[in-house]
Amino acid sequence: MIIDGLEINDWSRDVIDEVRSGGIDIVHATVGVWEDTAATFTRIGAMRHLIRQNADVARIVRSTAEMDQAKADGVLGLLLGFQNSSMIGDDPELVGMFSDVGVKVVQLTYNIANHLGASCWEPNDGGLTLAGHRIVEACNREGVVIDISHVGNTTGLDAIRHSQQPIAVTHGNPLWFHDSARNKPDTVIDALAETGGMMGVTLYPLFIGGSEVTRRQYCEMIARLVEQMSIDQVAIGSDAVLGWSADALGWMRSGRWNRPADPSAIPQFPAWPTWFDGPKDFASLRDGLTDVGFDDAEADKILGGNWYRFYGEIIG
Repeated sequence: MIIDGLEINDWSRDVIDEVRSGGIDIVHATVGVWEDTAATFTRIGAMRHLIRQNADVARIVRSTAEMDQAKADGVLGLLLGFQNSSMIGDDPELVGMFSDVGVKVVQLTYNIANHLGASCWEPNDGGLTLAGHRIVEACNREGVVIDISHVGNTTGLDAIRHSQQPIAVTHGNPLWFHDSARNKPDTVIDALAETGGMMGVTLYPLFIGGSEVTRRQYCEMIARLVEQMSIDQVAIGSDAVLGWSADALGWMRSGRWNRPADPSAIPQFPAWPTWFDGPKDFASLRDGLTDVGFDDAEADKILGGNWYRFYGEIIG
C-alpha cells in the first residue's frame, strides 16, 4: 500500500492518471484551505462530481477497509482533508458533519492565526485557544486526524498534549534539516514520538532547501528522523501541487488577506528536484531509501505502511 500523506492538487482525470503513474494507492487530498463553510461544501461537491465522472480510476475513501477495496479494484483512493479550520470556525459539531461526508483530516491552522491558535508564520503564538481545545476533542470523538503541519509550535505542542489520540505532521520536515518556520523543532518532533504521532516528510522545494538537494541528502534525513522517532512513525507527505495555473500559488499562500498590489510580485511555483518532480517519481524514493540502508520492509512502512496503520488507529 503506497500512500502519499498530502497533495494539494487541482484534481482532474489527467492529474489522477499522473498520480497513479507513480504507483500510489491512496492520497490525502486537500479539499479546503481558505474557504468558509458554504464554499467548502461546494468544493467537496465538486470533488464528488469529479469522482463520479471518473469512477473507473478514483474514489473517495473513508476507512482502511475502503482503502483496501480501492487498491484491490485498481483505483486511486482519495482521503479528503482540510489544511485549515476556517470552514469549522468555532463550532465543534461541524467536525462531525464534515466527517460524515468524508473529511477525515483537519489541519488546525493554515498560514495565519484563526479561532483555534497560531500559524507557524505568526510572530506571536499564544497556544491552543479554548475553541481549539473543543475542536481537538471533536476530532478525537469523530475519528478525524489532527494535522499540525502549518501550526505554530506552541499551539502544536498544546494540541499534542490535549489530544487523546496521536496526531500528525502530514507534510513537514525537521528544522535541523532545513531552517524554515514551516519545519518542526525537536520539541515538537519528540512530543509526536512520545505520543505515537506521525511525521510525513515533505518534498516541497522550499522546505527541503531547494531543487539542488540530492536524493541521498533527503533520504539520509529520513534515516536520522527514524532514529529520532521510530521506523513506525515516519512517512511521506509530498505536498504535490499538480494541475494548477502558474498564478495559483499566491492564493494558496495568502487567500484574500494578503493580495499583492504589484502583479509582478505574484509568487511562482518553485522548481522541484530532478529526482522527484511529483508523485510520478515515488519509485525514486524507494531507490533512495534502499541506497541509505533501509530494507524492503522498512521502505514499505515509510512509503505507505505507517500511514495505513495510523489511519486505522484514528479513522478506523
